[in-house]
Amino acid sequence: MKLLKLKEQIAAIEETCELFLHVDEEEHEKIEENMVLKIKVFEDIIRECKEEIESSDMDHKVHVLKLLYDIEFEEGSERLDDSLESYMNKQTDVQHIETGEKEINVLKSLILHIDDIVEKLAVEYKTLLYATRKWYRFKDSRLKEYANFLIRLMSLKEKLEIKLENDSKKISILIIDNFYSLYIFFSFLISLSIVKKREMLLIEIANRLDRYMEIVKSSFKDRSLYQSDMVHYYIIYELKELKEQIFTELAPR
Repeated sequence: MKLLKLKEQIAAIEETCELFLHVDEEEHEKIEENMVLKIKVFEDIIRECKEEIESSDMDHKVHVLKLLYDIEFEEGSERLDDSLESYMNKQTDVQHIETGEKEINVLKSLILHIDDIVEKLAVEYKTLLYATRKWYRFKDSRLKEYANFLIRLMSLKEKLEIKLENDSKKISILIIDNFYSLYIFFSFLISLSIVKKREMLLIEIANRLDRYMEIVKSSFKDRSLYQSDMVHYYIIYELKELKEQIFTELAPR
């Protein structure tokens, strides 16, 4: 990796990262406070969801999907295969989740890009270090410059990871705030898709559940468990349960 090219890459990624690295400490504290409060009510939400599901027959599910989500399960309906995207596109809070997901994916991409540069830079640094042949020449100006690049990049990565965690928490709060509606929607849609043998729709639902779980996982990745993280584990557990229904149906018999 040429030094000039390296400087250009680092300058470009630093400039891009500046757009994402504004952190409002007051907002961060509010997020932490909200997450603690969410834990107290989440189990009630889940209980209400499951009571609704257990008490609903297929006719009721069809009625709810049509009345609340504008989805019709009529024989030969062309709208059925588009029902998932149709519902998601009409819900303001869900659109905010989708927008947040895109920003989170950009942050993840930037972190991976930094990892790639650091890996190449470390190889260059090691090669240059051995090229000096004598350890007392460690203060070579080029070695200092490479070491400075490494420090800058690792500092930038740390800031991006903090930003990723905080942004993921914000989107997780949106998921929690809309969890009852989302859970009922996915559960009823899965049940009726199974009855109607709509395998492609089931796969799309599984993919959507995976995407939501990835957002939530990013809010506590690679660190010790905090009390406020418990609600995230609850969300992931419940979404996995829904996804398991799909895999059970699609598994070869």
